[in-house]
Amino acid sequence: MLELIDDALETFLRAEVPLSSTEIDVSFDPPDREWSARLVRPTVNAFLWDLRRSASRSQSGLRTVEHNGVIVHQPAFPVIELRYVLTAWASDKGDERDLLSGLLRIILQHAALPRRYLSNELDQLEQPSLLIARAGEDHMDVFKALEGQIKPGINMSISTEFDTGVHFPAGPPITSIESAVGQLGETVSRRRRVAGEVVGASAAAAIGVVVRSTTDATLVNDAGRFLLRAAPGDEITLDTTPPLVATVLDTGGVRFEL
Repeated sequence: MLELIDDALETFLRAEVPLSSTEIDVSFDPPDREWSARLVRPTVNAFLWDLRRSASRSQSGLRTVEHNGVIVHQPAFPVIELRYVLTAWASDKGDERDLLSGLLRIILQHAALPRRYLSNELDQLEQPSLLIARAGEDHMDVFKALEGQIKPGINMSISTEFDTGVHFPAGPPITSIESAVGQLGETVSRRRRVAGEVVGASAAAAIGVVVRSTTDATLVNDAGRFLLRAAPGDEITLDTTPPLVATVLDTGGVRFEL
């Protein structure tokens, strides 16, 4: 997951600043003295120095998705803040300033990593956001991290959903809701709310048509569906011309075809 964000960040910076792959390197290594001594050409370093769960974009609840052809329930993805410090490295300080200026301009122009720079593995996630750290917020002590080397850096964060891989199979869809009213000690007569639908080439003609059972009545909605109280064995009638009749089974809903 982290390497996918790194790849997206590099692709974004190379395309938008731009950073030529034949002239400028992009590195995610710790920018210490040993690393900097090995540089042979201008380099942009994007060092990931901190990860924490987002307090402002926390989510809860379940979503229903398809996973490997199976419908599953999936907890909302946690949102993680990835904190980077961006530094520019070149033998000429003017070139460093130009690189840093280009990085700053592009990051300020974008509130999120554009979808076109994300890999297919990130399609199910919300678009990762971009933000430069403000004065007074936590930030990396660049001079200390670079072993005393004097180097300006851009502290920025990428907030992204993190796929934990947690999911569990979803149950079958609800086709009826059963309820019962009675007094203690009495035999309770049970009726349930039965779901139904109208399908077929002329199904649109049933929208707004009355559908009724022996104890309830309703209208077919714009999606061709309805819900009403009925018991097993009851007849449900769709008031078309001619009327259509279906019998409520012990389980499941009913379907009319036009």
